Amino acid sequence: MTVNKCQELNDIEECVNSNRLYHSDKYHEISEVEQTRIQKDLLDWYHVEKRLTMPWRKDNDLSWDRQALGQRAYEVWVSEIMLQQTQVATVISFYNRWMEAFPTIHDLASADIERVNTLWAGLGYYSRAKRLWEGAQKVVNQLDGLLPNNAKDLQAEIPGVGRYTAGAVASIVFGQSTPVVDGNVIRVLARIRAIHADPKKAKTIDLFWDIAASLVPQSKPGDFNQALMELGARVCTPQNPDCSHCPIQKDCRAFKQLELVKSLSKNGFFAEKKKRKQIEIEHECSTCHALDTNLVEDDYTVTRYPLKVEKKAPRDEECAVSIVERISPNKEPLYLISKRPETGLLAGLWEFPTLELTSLESKYNERVKGSSEYLKMRYGLEFDTTPHRQDLGNVVHLFSHIRKVYHIEWIQYEHGKDLDDEKDVKWVTLEELKISPIPTGLKKALKLLEKYKTTTSTPLTKKTPVKKAPVKRTIKTEDTPTKRAA
Repeated sequence: MTVNKCQELNDIEECVNSNRLYHSDKYHEISEVEQTRIQKDLLDWYHVEKRLTMPWRKDNDLSWDRQALGQRAYEVWVSEIMLQQTQVATVISFYNRWMEAFPTIHDLASADIERVNTLWAGLGYYSRAKRLWEGAQKVVNQLDGLLPNNAKDLQAEIPGVGRYTAGAVASIVFGQSTPVVDGNVIRVLARIRAIHADPKKAKTIDLFWDIAASLVPQSKPGDFNQALMELGARVCTPQNPDCSHCPIQKDCRAFKQLELVKSLSKNGFFAEKKKRKQIEIEHECSTCHALDTNLVEDDYTVTRYPLKVEKKAPRDEECAVSIVERISPNKEPLYLISKRPETGLLAGLWEFPTLELTSLESKYNERVKGSSEYLKMRYGLEFDTTPHRQDLGNVVHLFSHIRKVYHIEWIQYEHGKDLDDEKDVKWVTLEELKISPIPTGLKKALKLLEKYKTTTSTPLTKKTPVKKAPVKRTIKTEDTPTKRAA
């Protein structure tokens, strides 16, 4: 059997006797027949199965005037930024609150960044909120209040808008035939073309964009792009994909490989591993990793695409966090918070006094000494009387590249005089603290304190009881949204 007869990896069965398999760049291309079929089958599936619970998913008409399309572009832009690294079920309530507060791009542009951060609190990756705000200001001040109507200008003109977001807005709102590639799309494309390459490498990413561009139709490109993402989110999932209900199963090479291997297994190919010859693979693909010829039957699964690459372990960082509570006669307790720098991790958010530790796993007594010196130097805070100090333990928060351990200490002291707020430093009540834009990791610290207070009291808390918020009763319904995997 010649190599030409074995040019595709899904011809495994034909190549068993010759023990030769050929893998080249051509293997990942989409033929015209496949393109037409994938477009039709995926759009037909989407029009029946699409989720209608997303408030940003609306039908729009390209005949609308520029102002109406501009409003839709704003709505889709906000939703796409929120959906980065965040599940749909989580985003819905945040999106609704955001649109209620900033119904138009003009409202967002004129808002105070503190208000923007407060509404974003809980979504994580806070730099996204700032980029939305900065982008809105540029659109209002320099672009007549209208987002550009094409992917190229969206990416070039709007802060924080990358290739994916630009493609999503341009195709969904303005009907531009331009591709989108996110994690869901990468997974789908890697499987339908059996791409065995590192999905983080630039060359592989370029290949995904090329394939996506070859698939997106001239008609209804926005629906097609949303269908591709929806397929990855609901059917072609990272684990346990529902291949039996996939509308483009017939064009999926990963699925074909699995079915052919099952056929070989029935004929005893894998059972007689010691007797059979090893299949030789002529590997000429410039993107994919060379395929292992020693795989057993169970290795031929759809989920081996995209290629799993070992992630770099996040680095460990530790810090000492001081929850400073000031007790004054006949007044609500106040808590000290300060604003983080405008650049870097968690830029512009508010936090409890936080001292980065240079040595990991430092002892409590060492942290007390360091925290006291830091409070005096950074905040000018000296205690007239010995404060009540309590080690509350620690909480851990994972960032994409950092494993952050917060060692929490509660410092409670009595002070009869008012202390004025300073720039980027203020004293707030518990209720004000709860609605302040503080990082998720420090919200965990606050919960730790509240839990401790429910079981333990101090001489100061006996004088001034902490007000408990009224318990809100909710009725559980069957409509509670569930998280999606991607």
